[in-house]
Amino acid sequence: MNSKLKSAVWLVVGLLIGASGAAAAATSSGERAVAYTKVRKAPPYEGFFTDPDTGFRVWRLGGSQQEMGSRLPYPDGNEALGILHGQHFYSKTSPVNRDETLVLGSGGQNQPYAALWSLKQHRLLAWVPGPQQEAHVQQRQLLWDRHDPLVYWFTEGDQLMRARIEPRTFKVRVARWDRFPEYRYVTFGYGEGNFSDDGRRIVLMGPDQKSGFTFMQPYEVEQKKVLPRRQLTSETQPEVDWAGVDPTGRYILFDQSVPVRRTVVVSFAKAATDVPMVIYEHAKHSDFVVDRQGEAWIVYGNWQGLFASRLSDGTDRKVWPVDNGGNVPFSVSGHVARVAGQAGMVLVSRNVDGGLYLVDIDEPARVRYVGNSRQGRKPEQARDPDAVWGVDTEGEVTFYKREPRGAVSRSGKYVFFTGDYQVYLPSGYDPEPEWCRAYLNMIEVE
Repeated sequence: MNSKLKSAVWLVVGLLIGASGAAAAATSSGERAVAYTKVRKAPPYEGFFTDPDTGFRVWRLGGSQQEMGSRLPYPDGNEALGILHGQHFYSKTSPVNRDETLVLGSGGQNQPYAALWSLKQHRLLAWVPGPQQEAHVQQRQLLWDRHDPLVYWFTEGDQLMRARIEPRTFKVRVARWDRFPEYRYVTFGYGEGNFSDDGRRIVLMGPDQKSGFTFMQPYEVEQKKVLPRRQLTSETQPEVDWAGVDPTGRYILFDQSVPVRRTVVVSFAKAATDVPMVIYEHAKHSDFVVDRQGEAWIVYGNWQGLFASRLSDGTDRKVWPVDNGGNVPFSVSGHVARVAGQAGMVLVSRNVDGGLYLVDIDEPARVRYVGNSRQGRKPEQARDPDAVWGVDTEGEVTFYKREPRGAVSRSGKYVFFTGDYQVYLPSGYDPEPEWCRAYLNMIEVE
C-alpha cells in the first residue's frame, strides 16, 4: 500500500470517511467518522478483494454449506453444517492462536466440530472437536491457550477440556482437565469469559446441580484449584448475562439485573464475599484492556460514544470522540475487542455503519479506520418500511448471526468480522435464513 493511502487511514478524531472513501473535515458540532463505503460483493470463498478505502486485503474464510463442505467434508455429514460453522464465536474471544498461524471458528449449534483455518494460507485445514453434547448454547465457545499455540480449551457438560492439535496432521487429542460436579454444566462466563494473560485464572459459570441458580466459579488452572464460588442468581436476582476475569487476574466483572441493570466488580481472590463495586449502570458489549501504566479497564460503547471504566476505583471517562460537541449523538453501540499485544488498544465495530476502528484509550485523539463489515443497511435505507429486515430504524443490526462481532489478533495485524455483504443489494434483505451469507472475513492490516 502506498504511503499516502496508508497515512490516510490513521484518522485524527474529527474526520469523516465519506461514501467515496475520502476523508473530509468534520464540523465543530462533533460529527465523527462514518464509514459508508462503495458497493462491494463478498470476496470469493478463500479469496480476497482490496478495500478501496484502505488498500487492505479482505479475505473471506467462512463460506456456505456447499463451499466449506466441498473444501473439507464435515465429519457428521455436510447436511449438519450451519451458519455458525462459517463464523467466529464472539468479539471477546480472539479466533487467532498465540503465534498467529491458526484461526479457530465457533462450534455449531448442537454439532461437535469447529473450523480450523490456516491464517497464512487462508484456507480450511480441519474440523476440530468441541463438546460432544451441548448443555448450553455458550458451550460452543472454544478458547485458545495463552501460551501454547497448538492448545485450545472448551467445556463439555460439567467438565473443562484441553485439546492439543498435532501440527502436521491437524488431528486433535482431547483430555479432561477437571470436573465440577456441583454444576449441571459449566461455561466460560456464559460465552464472555477468557483466561487472564498469564493463563492461570479463569471464571466458569453454570447452574447449581441442586437449586438450578447460577454461580460463578473462580478457578486457578495450573493448580486445578477451585476457589470459593459466588451465587449470582436467586429468586430476587433472576438473571445474569456474563462474568469474566480481567487480563491481570485481579478482578472479576459480572452484571446484575436488580434493582437495575448494572455491571459490577469484585476481587478474584475474594470473589465469594467481596462487596461489589458498581462500574457502570448498564450492561453493554465490552472488553477489558490494560493501559500503559498496567491499570485494568473495561471499555464499552453506547449511543453517546466509547467509554472506559477503571476497575480499581470505578473511574469512568469518555474515550471517543474526545469532544462530542455537547450532546450531539454519536453511536458506538456495537462490539469491542482487546488488542492484547498493544497496551490500551481496542477494536471497535460500530453496528450503525459497519465501521471497524482501532482506538487507543491512552491516546484517544488518534483513531484508525481499518475497514467496514458491510452488514445491515444504511440508516436511510432502514427507514424504508418495506425494507427493514435485519436492522432497526437507526440501521443497527437486529439479527445476531449477522452482527459483525469484530475481533482481532494479539498483534492487531489481523481483524476479523462477520459480514453478509447485502448492504446495497437492490433485491431485498432476507429476514432470517439459516444460511444468511454472513461469513467470517479477515482484514490484513498493514
